[in-house]
Amino acid sequence: MTLLLLCMATLSTIFMITFGMWWENSAPFTVHMTALIMFIVTIFSLILLITVYPILRPRFTSNTKHNNLDHLSWCTDASSKLSTPAAVLRGYTVIFTNNMFLDELGLSGSNDQVIGMPITNLVHPSEHDNLAQMIAMSTGALENNEITTIRMLYVDGTSIPVHISLSPLQQSGESNLNLLQFTTSSHHKAVASPLIDQFDSRFILDSVEQIMFQINVDQQLIFINPSWERMLDYTLVESINKSLLSFIHPEDTQLFEARLGPLSRGQRKSCHLQTRLIAKNGCPLWVEMRASTASSLKGEFTSVIGSFTDISRMKQTEISMKANRKDPIDMILSGFPSMVYRCKNDRSWSFEFTSDGCLELTEYEAYEIAKSPGFSYMQIIHEQDKTNVWEYVQQQILKEQKFQLIYRIITRTGKIKWVLEQGQGIYSSTGDLLSLEGLITQISHANSNINPALLSLQSLLVLPENQSVNYYMQL
Repeated sequence: MTLLLLCMATLSTIFMITFGMWWENSAPFTVHMTALIMFIVTIFSLILLITVYPILRPRFTSNTKHNNLDHLSWCTDASSKLSTPAAVLRGYTVIFTNNMFLDELGLSGSNDQVIGMPITNLVHPSEHDNLAQMIAMSTGALENNEITTIRMLYVDGTSIPVHISLSPLQQSGESNLNLLQFTTSSHHKAVASPLIDQFDSRFILDSVEQIMFQINVDQQLIFINPSWERMLDYTLVESINKSLLSFIHPEDTQLFEARLGPLSRGQRKSCHLQTRLIAKNGCPLWVEMRASTASSLKGEFTSVIGSFTDISRMKQTEISMKANRKDPIDMILSGFPSMVYRCKNDRSWSFEFTSDGCLELTEYEAYEIAKSPGFSYMQIIHEQDKTNVWEYVQQQILKEQKFQLIYRIITRTGKIKWVLEQGQGIYSSTGDLLSLEGLITQISHANSNINPALLSLQSLLVLPENQSVNYYMQL
């Protein structure tokens, strides 16, 4: 159309120039009228052509398309209008992809990077042979209508089972153009199932009281249902693409990662774990996690799908029952000012465990003594007894014998108490000392009828071990 207008304009210009060269005022009137009529006809033809062209354009365009059905431009235009993920291949090279193709593989906006890339870069290595067979079958314009299941690679490295088909696209001079289309396995199964119309899976996911989630190989959340927001108060926008570990209680992250890591690496198929999630207000929420891999192949990096079930009430009941349940040993010792202990053989005698009787004996709570870096049992031993107590215990340990001794301790409020300690070293199979275990029992207060001079620690250490306690008890 543009060329036609240009030609008409050029001819009209030439005509006007030529006519002007031989124009004379003395020319007959008929000549003047003829020139005027020719000029009017030319202008009218231009206006008519411009008016009619939009009406005739669809016919010209339709005829052009029908005459160029095998051209590559039509191939890309057709694939871009498909409702399924599609790409045009020249051999193994991707020369066009539609938006759905990129979206399904997590490559939205990466069209420039995908164009010119071998299609094998988007297919799992174990499926390359199957893809090669499909491309070979389509060579020679033999359409391959058979749908084959292969695994394509998501942008995070996880594999996606898809149903793929190849259709040859004929172009003059080329016979290796193919139209690749695929649908995910889950979509294929849903379409094939006659019962799927009876259920709204999205409604079920939105209504279930459990948190349903999916993470990629980097343990980032790529899907969560609305229960996540109902339980934790975090919105979907605040959570998607964030690491799942960032929502786990700090004390549980190490164990959680140790269980979840092998799943995403394909080393395990499933796991079951009780852990704590941290809500937006900072409160912990006890949940039970059940998760499994998205791939059935061992050793394949894959995403993880799972659920969190709220077990807070069950945990509260469990804690209450545990608090009300007393150990038989604690019940027996509760009537005596004594405590059972386990400690390290360091200069502080750092306690790893102590029974509840420590409160009556030392006036310190069990949690203040056991595994407390700020507490040293040596600090509450009487200053005059510290050296002798330490040396005697070390002598018995070297002999790998039990120790029995009497000494004084100072309670939290400054009271002095005489105590009897009986204990022994705990050794490994190689003879290494692991810890000390024993029992410390109160004998008397310093102001009781027992004469402290008769209970001299120095005299105790001089006596044979099997006579020491009996001797002082008789006194």
